[in-house]
Amino acid sequence: MAKLAAKALAIALIASALAPPSVALAKEGQAIRNVPRITIDELKALMEQKAVLVIDVRDPESFAKGRIPGSVNVDYTQVLKQAGTFAGEKRTIVAYCACANEMTAARASVDLAAKGIPGAKALKGGWDEWVQRGEKIEK
Repeated sequence: MAKLAAKALAIALIASALAPPSVALAKEGQAIRNVPRITIDELKALMEQKAVLVIDVRDPESFAKGRIPGSVNVDYTQVLKQAGTFAGEKRTIVAYCACANEMTAARASVDLAAKGIPGAKALKGGWDEWVQRGEKIEK
């Protein structure tokens, strides 16, 4: 009987691992993929016009080591809590991170939209591309 129960549990675990993601998770993933990306050159143009608020969603230690000039730090784990800070912002909001495909920055944009602050964009290539291009860094 114990062997049968163990086999049933193993089958249930395998089945749950192979099951498709929930509809909510699928929609969330789609929302993250659909966040508009902005290039570094587009960001720099907005910065020159003072028409952008740049949000660094990396952890505070990374932010302290170097950041895009003028950016503010909101650790990605705090975006939902800090979203009210950006209510009424008229400038374009651009978030950046140091992860593949701007996923954390895009996630931050989705979180801001969920709190009533739509239209945030993610920086294509993020921090890593900014550094690789030799762009100005603030410490």
